[in-house]
Amino acid sequence: MDASTIRDMVNHWLSTPPNGYFGQGYGSDTRSLLLRELSANSADQLLAQLRQQIPILNQLNDDQLSIHEEISGFDTKRIYLSIGNIDILLDDNTNDTNTNQDYYDIRAQ
Repeated sequence: MDASTIRDMVNHWLSTPPNGYFGQGYGSDTRSLLLRELSANSADQLLAQLRQQIPILNQLNDDQLSIHEEISGFDTKRIYLSIGNIDILLDDNTNDTNTNQDYYDIRAQ
């Protein structure tokens, strides 16, 4: 498996809302991560969930799979998910990038 395939798998996971597939817990809630202060605990929880739902990432150590932030300008902070030398920007539009999927909101009434 090459790096682009793993990147595509992670991008799919990031673009899928939590519980986006019926009966599955697959997906990420990056918006909740971005709406609160980035702490080691919340980043570790996201990475643990990522490793659980995409098991091939368990082969990577903490240096190869991590979350880091970058200050850009006066009021902008960018948060990246790093897989080896690939950085994936986590932004508030992450869950809106893939509209060709059927999503089921289990909280719908």
